[in-house]
Amino acid sequence: MQSNWRPDLSDESVVLGLEPRESVYFNILEYCRHIGVQVHKGKIGFWIARVRRRDGGYAQKRLCLAFQGDIFEVDYNTACFRAKEWFKTPSVSRIASASYPLGSKRQIDICPIGDVHTVGHALRDYLDWKLLAATKSHFETLVSLINYHLVPRVSQIPLAEFDGNHFQKLATDVLSTPPKYGRETPAHRDDLRLLSQNELRKRKKTFNALVSILKGAFELSWEKGNIESDRPMRCLRRLPNVERPRVVFLDRKECRRLLGVSHPDLRILIMAALYTGCRANELILMRCCDFSPETKSVYVASPKGRRTRHVLSPAHGVNFFRSVADERPGNDRLFRKKNGRVWGGEYRHYFLRARKQGGFPAELTFHGLRHTYASQLLQDGASIISVADQLGHANTQTVSTTYGHLTARTRANDIDRCFAPIFDGEEKTKSEGQETSLNTLGRLPVFRHRDLSSWPRSNHSRYSGQLLQALRPNDMD
Repeated sequence: MQSNWRPDLSDESVVLGLEPRESVYFNILEYCRHIGVQVHKGKIGFWIARVRRRDGGYAQKRLCLAFQGDIFEVDYNTACFRAKEWFKTPSVSRIASASYPLGSKRQIDICPIGDVHTVGHALRDYLDWKLLAATKSHFETLVSLINYHLVPRVSQIPLAEFDGNHFQKLATDVLSTPPKYGRETPAHRDDLRLLSQNELRKRKKTFNALVSILKGAFELSWEKGNIESDRPMRCLRRLPNVERPRVVFLDRKECRRLLGVSHPDLRILIMAALYTGCRANELILMRCCDFSPETKSVYVASPKGRRTRHVLSPAHGVNFFRSVADERPGNDRLFRKKNGRVWGGEYRHYFLRARKQGGFPAELTFHGLRHTYASQLLQDGASIISVADQLGHANTQTVSTTYGHLTARTRANDIDRCFAPIFDGEEKTKSEGQETSLNTLGRLPVFRHRDLSSWPRSNHSRYSGQLLQALRPNDMD
């Protein structure tokens, strides 16, 4: 079984083990630039170069003989050099799309120079630290936000001169800038008064993420002694914003309908998501050895953050995972297509087809199955702590914010069951809608705060005693 649908062509043993077929085995050198090998019967292979044209099609060329029998004629590095030379020829460059490197960008777009410590210097130092401290996905998100929003607007400003005027202009510019999709940069700005509430909410969320980045960068510069005043940090403010809980999830009937219209390969991946609440990438990278029938759990070794976890599974979930992993090597990928290929990002296209065929709303994505898992557990009485542990969250805040509206029935049952009587002889109310008036049981004492002033009691300072008393206004006495 081929371990990957895009085999490593730099490994000669892998290339010699490829099955003959008409289509070419390709590797990506850069986006829109590929190197491949075409394997014929009789153990003969040829190196193939391919380029994506501007009209969306492809142009390719047979470069040279790769191997014959078990002997290599031209190695991978030489083939790549010849492919790049072909890419540069006038006939190819005239029709080819622009290429760009693989993966997400991992560096800032500027290289700040000079003795004056600018915002750009602070952002560069901040990314140097985050490269060590943040996860790969989070770091790449930071780079993208900084390059798109901060570099062109504030990177040249001396950090010591950054003030509220710069910050307010940045807020206006960011909120009026459309989101970026792909590699295209929007050329227009939106009128804030014409934005819908949902659009404005999303842009405020982006801006608040930028505020967090600037705070981290400015504090790091302050700690390093690159600025003498903390004014740049004091002028940063988060915008008030209401987070909307995700409410797109399925009930059990809809889950069965989705499974019924899904491709057989996708159906297995969906079943795993419904049994565990795992993200798509966590399932794709899962190995057979990660399933443990003894502990009735699967081990998530490649989570979104760095918090690995064991996800417990119900009995029928254990039977499902046992059927998938049965008699397979422990290091093999747990979820494969029937043709032996491992899953990649194409699961999204499979899911899109199933969603359209099943008549589900456009807001439903594969990640919605994770929300389905959490919401159904909470609705059936699972505790927020248990759900947070299953999902791999560091605390219950995310679960409470996202799904708190689904726990009303559970909370009501807990209050009725656990609330101890206040007065001797009082019985718990068992019938729905029956209320006990406190007036019939006597009045409860009313506790009030004595301080009527809106001033903070400590002024957010470390002072105490007589000095703190002197700093407070008179109405606090």
